[in-house]
Amino acid sequence: MLVELNDRFSSKTLSLMKSIFTVYPNSTNFLNIDAIDEFCFHIGGDSSALKNEFLVIKSMLQSKKINYVIELYSELISMSDAFPQTLKNDNQCHITMPISQVTCERSFSKMKIIKNYLRNSMANERLSDLTVMALERDFEINYERV
Repeated sequence: MLVELNDRFSSKTLSLMKSIFTVYPNSTNFLNIDAIDEFCFHIGGDSSALKNEFLVIKSMLQSKKINYVIELYSELISMSDAFPQTLKNDNQCHITMPISQVTCERSFSKMKIIKNYLRNSMANERLSDLTVMALERDFEINYERV
């Protein structure tokens, strides 16, 4: 479990999450030109083309109030020929990120199901034996007397 948490919150993962916030409308880094290089490093896109597209999109969206990613996507989809890099990277981020999070959650969920199954399928005799073992754990055993 600790290994999973360390992998999930490693410095590489956190830098990826910070860079992805460049395409989230409620973020302070929304369409931030300085954060694009790191974003392109993680996604594998062309940073110069993406910078140019972000500049145009940012000026285009100044008059509009966009709160959600789906609103941004619906604005950009109508101009897909004008912003190919942004749409490609946006799709890649927003489609793959939820899946990678679900995979981790699924493993924790399966562990919980197995644990509940073991609790529910335990017979009274086994439960009694485990209770005795837990109680006797506190007693010191003198092997010379035994």
